[in-house]
Amino acid sequence: MMNTKRNPIGATVREFLIAACRGEAGKAFYLAIWLPALSALWAICFISAWRFYPGYQISNRDISDLGDPAMNPKGWEYWALGMGIAAVMTFPPIAYAARRMNELTARQSAGSKRLVFLGSIGMRCACIGLAGLALAPQGPRLDSIHVVSGVFAMGGAYMSLLYFWGAPLFKVRKMSGARLALYMVSAWWGVAGFLATQGYRFFAYGELGHDLKHRSESVLLRFSLWEWMLFAAVTTSFATLLAVLPSKVETSE
Repeated sequence: MMNTKRNPIGATVREFLIAACRGEAGKAFYLAIWLPALSALWAICFISAWRFYPGYQISNRDISDLGDPAMNPKGWEYWALGMGIAAVMTFPPIAYAARRMNELTARQSAGSKRLVFLGSIGMRCACIGLAGLALAPQGPRLDSIHVVSGVFAMGGAYMSLLYFWGAPLFKVRKMSGARLALYMVSAWWGVAGFLATQGYRFFAYGELGHDLKHRSESVLLRFSLWEWMLFAAVTTSFATLLAVLPSKVETSE
């Protein structure tokens, strides 16, 4: 006879996982478990793709080169898998951040609420962009889709950080100098460096986008290096955002 008794522990775990996927778990769970798991899976996929690419260097090759079937025929699928995992696993902490920001701005002006709404849209666009990168690897046939997906992924993430870190968060929370410095370093060092170095290359050489010429120039001016740094800035600044969000919004706010 089939055992029809319900397993309360299994049901509780299942309910918790469903809640976590909806962005309804606690901040500690996302910071201590979810994001480290995402980072580990992403790193495994990137390192696996890297191993099959002979002579790959971040100073000379774009991130997407790891996912180019022509350049990395044996390893591009690992890169695509990593992007797909990121697109799926990034959504829950994004939902958590958006919900917290909505709670923080519940009593603020319509303008602040609008910024939070736009930030939430931008983060979801970043997920769509990551999915697009996974489904449309770099190459002649899908290159236009790949480029648009990359703009959605990076642009959406930075738009969210700009809106979330703007007036809504700073009006509600009294930020210490240390937290402000942490935000400035994590969120904008990659952007500032990218604009400065690539701006110099554009005005000095008339180049924009890739390191096809002048390989004797300083490694700090390389487009590929700063693309990797932009990627690092996005991930660290999002983790910083989660860390400074309050775990509980007081009703008196």
